[in-house]
Amino acid sequence: MRGFRLVGSLPARGREPMNDWLKLKTSIRQAVDPLQLMQRVADQALAMIDNADGVLIGPGTMALLAHVGGLVVEAGQLRHVCGAGILASHVGELLPLDGSLSGETIRAGETLITGDTERDPRVDLGATRAYGVRSAVCVPLMRGGERVGVLTVGSAGPRAFEQHDVLLLSSLADFMSAVIGAALDFTTITARLLAERQAGSRRGVPVDTGDAALAERFVENVLDPSGAKEHSIRSRVKRILEGPGFSLVFQPIFELEGGGLFCTEALARFGDEPDEPPDIVIAAAHQVGLGVELEAAIIELAAAQLGQLPGWGLLAVNAGPGALASSRVAEALARSDPERIIVELTEHVRVDDYARLADAARALRHMGVRLAIDDAGAGFASLMHILKLAPDFIKLDRELVTGIDLDPVRRSLVESLLRFADETGALIIAECIETEADLGALRDLDVRYGQGFYLARPGPLSAIRQAIKDGSARMRAQRAAQGARPTGAGAGAIR
Repeated sequence: MRGFRLVGSLPARGREPMNDWLKLKTSIRQAVDPLQLMQRVADQALAMIDNADGVLIGPGTMALLAHVGGLVVEAGQLRHVCGAGILASHVGELLPLDGSLSGETIRAGETLITGDTERDPRVDLGATRAYGVRSAVCVPLMRGGERVGVLTVGSAGPRAFEQHDVLLLSSLADFMSAVIGAALDFTTITARLLAERQAGSRRGVPVDTGDAALAERFVENVLDPSGAKEHSIRSRVKRILEGPGFSLVFQPIFELEGGGLFCTEALARFGDEPDEPPDIVIAAAHQVGLGVELEAAIIELAAAQLGQLPGWGLLAVNAGPGALASSRVAEALARSDPERIIVELTEHVRVDDYARLADAARALRHMGVRLAIDDAGAGFASLMHILKLAPDFIKLDRELVTGIDLDPVRRSLVESLLRFADETGALIIAECIETEADLGALRDLDVRYGQGFYLARPGPLSAIRQAIKDGSARMRAQRAAQGARPTGAGAGAIR
């Protein structure tokens, strides 16, 4: 399976959790559930007919009853299986077909109307009084020429319906019947396909390979594409977590003026899709409720490798709001050396509770952990993070850094953030420094810390010392070419 783009690809054989499969199977069945379709028909009929106060739908044959819940009734009775409005409370009740307008509608196979149930001998007076109905229109539901049920639209007042209501409902009778009938056919066919998955094999061929699995996946994507996509994503993320199917690379963050190492950022890479941006994988994991678990696993692995970093450099790890507030993340950081950790707050998901997030950040800081806001300048969310959480570090987004040597607007925005950071006691870190010109412009602005491909690419822990050495040499060479200069106001010491 390639990432999250090919939703319809086949699952890895024998590795799909059964509870995930059952969840998908349920969603597929719900997508073609005739009972749900009947309920939609009832709801729309109530909304469409101006004077309607309630709607009931009842199957009139045993075959149809079996499809909508295995209901068993005695011959000659109608059980209402869905309803809307004032009649919704009568779902599940039985109505004799003899002596009722519903029964007469099924027998006649045509739409019938009663203007006053108190005076119409065709109605079951006891039932209509119990239902609170004084006038009604009954529409037969047909399937392949068979009269299989009835839709009843009722009103609490007499003579509530006119001929145009009868004509409108009659014109839609074929459509309503076709919708319900198609759902019954889909239910029968998909139940057979899905049952093959649980059977284990068919004529000695494993059902999760070959034509059977392709047909099954086709059905999933046609009938419930959102459920199939969620299932595909959950399956992949769970395989990543069980593997683990991820590794870490490390990128140095330098002190731009002197060229020394300031910090090392741990970044996740996912082995099954090495070229896929990690933030896409993590964002997808959040969509299926596994984002915090995945981020916590990455942070745990990074924190466990803190002791292998050169010297006593700091380690930066990325966390979304949920992960930052997670007890699992707090415990992982507490087991390491919290005073050497910087947590970079990302924005994979929206923050709905800043008070809770601020409490979590305060607890981590009490341990010695420092807080950075990632991607500052990329959007409104990062600025809200800065205002609400008063971070120790503000990381400039790529959009502010790339081409800053040629763009006075970018320079002005960075200067504003530098002044803000200086007044609030925060420090600026520039991301994505990719050219010598970018580096020179940032140094001219007194941005103290930075990282990027021009200085050092992310790589394995075994290559970190050489990456630091090469990046430091590159910055010292540039400084020597431009001439040493004094440290400016934006280069304050670490608190």
